[in-house]
Amino acid sequence: MTSRKDVLARLAKQVRDSRSEIRARLDAFEKELRDAVGELSLYATGENVNLGYIDEDDWEYGQFYFDGQHLRVLTSSTVDDAMQYGTPYEGDMVIKNISDLSDEKLIKLACPAAIDSIYNAVEKSLTKILGEATSSVQLLSEFSNNHSEAVHDDLADLLDGDYLEKQWNKARIAILTDPTDSISHSNTFIESVCRHYLETRELPLPPELVITRLIGHVVNDFPSLKLPDGTDYGDDITRLFGGVKSIAQGVGVLRTHVSSAHGGNKVAHQAEARLANNLAGSIAVYILEKLKGHMERPH
Repeated sequence: MTSRKDVLARLAKQVRDSRSEIRARLDAFEKELRDAVGELSLYATGENVNLGYIDEDDWEYGQFYFDGQHLRVLTSSTVDDAMQYGTPYEGDMVIKNISDLSDEKLIKLACPAAIDSIYNAVEKSLTKILGEATSSVQLLSEFSNNHSEAVHDDLADLLDGDYLEKQWNKARIAILTDPTDSISHSNTFIESVCRHYLETRELPLPPELVITRLIGHVVNDFPSLKLPDGTDYGDDITRLFGGVKSIAQGVGVLRTHVSSAHGGNKVAHQAEARLANNLAGSIAVYILEKLKGHMERPH
């Protein structure tokens, strides 16, 4: 025959087991949240839960808090709130680890409504982060597009002849439809601009009509630059011209590695195609402006 003591002992064991299970499940819940958000840092808090009365006029409340890595509890009391009202500490709460809370308080916190509220808070925080990231991407995209259009407008005023214009347009159009082909056209466009510069200036072409040779001949013809007061730029402008050569040659190297010009299953991305196109356009604007300056200078 089971005694009343045995019944109470069995019930007490069930209570202890249940409390242990709650802590284990909260540990699993924390890991589930952490795995879901990955390495993201965020701030999410659930709804307030009454944790019990401290005395007749004071009661404690708490809420789950998740920072992307750890699930903790924020607590405060009505008396603390009253004392902090109107001070810089108004609204502050105490951060506690789950292990610091008593079983009785943890049972109240682990109610379905509180668990659901922290889920919703994490989702809301992630949505906010996504919105901020999307806005940043949109702004950067608009900047990139505006830069491309500015280069395009400058070239439209400087391009001479249908051939150069067609090469430029092919490169720009292919950025979205065929990035690999776009890089090839961007390189061909710079080569064509360099040839146009040398032929217009009646300068000899290099033995090899490739960008690495053509750009060197063009840069060597650039006049020395001086400040309005007559000061020579000297070594600084030499480094600038060296940068012009390096950029143009870099587009040529990119073409060799990833474009369709040399066959094979080479695939480029839009980002690299847009970079190559923008660089090609900027270099072309500079070269053509230099050519224009030569043509306008009195002989």
